[in-house]
Amino acid sequence: MDRKTFFNEMAPSWDERFYTHELKGRLAGLISLFDIKCGEKILDVGSGTGGIIPYLLEASAPNGLVYAIDYAEEMVKIAKEKFFQESRVRFHVCSVETLPFEDSFFDRVICFGVFPHIEDREGALKEIYRVLKTQGGIIIAHALSSEEIKNHHRKADPVKYDCLPDEVVMRRLMRNAGFSILEIIDKPGCYVCKGIKQK
Repeated sequence: MDRKTFFNEMAPSWDERFYTHELKGRLAGLISLFDIKCGEKILDVGSGTGGIIPYLLEASAPNGLVYAIDYAEEMVKIAKEKFFQESRVRFHVCSVETLPFEDSFFDRVICFGVFPHIEDREGALKEIYRVLKTQGGIIIAHALSSEEIKNHHRKADPVKYDCLPDEVVMRRLMRNAGFSILEIIDKPGCYVCKGIKQK
């Protein structure tokens, strides 16, 4: 089974399995590290069923916009059903390597819980750089450390080798795409890599 099929098949049970009470209790604190400002136009990469959309909407209120993308059609279908009354969210089925947005479109791009699953990381980061405004921010984040992610993914065959790059590789990937890294946090229950498009 490939990754896309895996995520499509997991979609109906995704929220119940992964967006636990414990995780929801930690998300607000994690997302406070993203430095989102009111009115920002945000790209939520690998949005899945939209688990962090409420937090992004709150952080960018009252007039921020969230563009949620995922390549798994079933994930997007469920997210649309959950947020059909929310006028500040736009959904797209697409991959991060080929984004259907114009240059310099977003203030901030969030990759929450998705980066280990991206096959062409260099291509993805270059696309993210393209659609970010100058001084726009990229956030790669998880509610687990890099080591915890590695252990967690070992339990599911299609993603068992999906892990975050170590810090040296991550810095190189970000730098090669044109980003300046602001900080990397990697500790139990939290991984955050922040970058900025300088020009």
